[in-house]
Amino acid sequence: MAEMTALQRIGAAIRCEQPDRVPIVPSVMFFAARYKGVPLAKFVEGGDLPRELIMQVFDDFGGWDAVYFSGGITEVAFALNLPLKLKIPGRDLPPDSLWQFDETPVMSVDEYDDLINMGWDAFMASRILPRIRPHVPPDQFPKEFEAAAIQGVKDALAWEARGVPNFISPPVSPPFDILSTARSLKEFSVDLYRYPDKVRAALEVITESVTHAAIGGSRALRQATKWGGLTAFLGATREAATFISPKMFEKFAWPYIKRMALALIEAGITPLFHFDSDWTPLLEFFKELPKGTCVLDLDSTTDIFKAKQVLRGHMCLMGDVPPSLLKLGTPEEVTAYVRRLCEEVGEGGGYILGTGCELPVDARPENFRAMLEAGRKYGVYR
Repeated sequence: MAEMTALQRIGAAIRCEQPDRVPIVPSVMFFAARYKGVPLAKFVEGGDLPRELIMQVFDDFGGWDAVYFSGGITEVAFALNLPLKLKIPGRDLPPDSLWQFDETPVMSVDEYDDLINMGWDAFMASRILPRIRPHVPPDQFPKEFEAAAIQGVKDALAWEARGVPNFISPPVSPPFDILSTARSLKEFSVDLYRYPDKVRAALEVITESVTHAAIGGSRALRQATKWGGLTAFLGATREAATFISPKMFEKFAWPYIKRMALALIEAGITPLFHFDSDWTPLLEFFKELPKGTCVLDLDSTTDIFKAKQVLRGHMCLMGDVPPSLLKLGTPEEVTAYVRRLCEEVGEGGGYILGTGCELPVDARPENFRAMLEAGRKYGVYR
């Protein structure tokens, strides 16, 4: 088979076709700072520095097919994805620590009606943002969000200038994750039983907002750059089987994920399900989506080999070199696992080699190198 471009290779995999070799798209962000000796406190400040560090890692390790994160993400920009408090390195934590999620409720049960009546965007702006980022003046948020959007385009253009596609558009989360985060996992789990009607009404409202944001963010990046993002990132964890039953998933989570995905597909955008935790008992649901239109990106908790059996020829799979293996394993162990991924999950096409979630901040460089080299060696279709 003739050698393909990265765009052709990834496109074929998404369509569940067989490219010349398995595309390689690792998720690299915080690792770049630690590997280059830059405190994470500087990395989370944003600007050009995160992109420059990721580019240095890209060059040091011989590159890959597309860049997952084109740059960094600030704590204010992160608020657009999930409504939670963060502990920040250099302010709340030592300068070279990873930021931490602070799992505390930022929305009371009495506010369900306000959310439903106001709409998510207005409720988020007036109630949630001041609670999760109290150090930011309210009139500063629009400027911060605009700056993040401008930086995202700048980062994407810088990669395109090097001939490297951007794999994702600005991230969003499905409504279940958003509401669970706002209420906190403990409180929201109770809400599902005590106030199911209010929960579903709130999920309806949030779905409309985040679907609009996902389509708008993808289109804006496409208009500002040559290639845009190859997929639209939908990040979820809390509706996985790790946390709720398949019956609860079918009632409170899947209808809204499916609605978002179908709206993106109708708009000509490929949904990327960056779904952490265990989705193994839920894999059959994904067969309800059109064939060859989505990517299921797994973090090594879901059985990706079972996912191949269930979704073979229907949905592109991505992942799932375990973070524990990249941190604690040997290059030989990494090579053996990547070879199995390429030969079993990659069989017949429809597979993209990636890290399980994100490359750990303290991954062993020799293990990351082994992952990339094994993908190039064993991912070739003959």
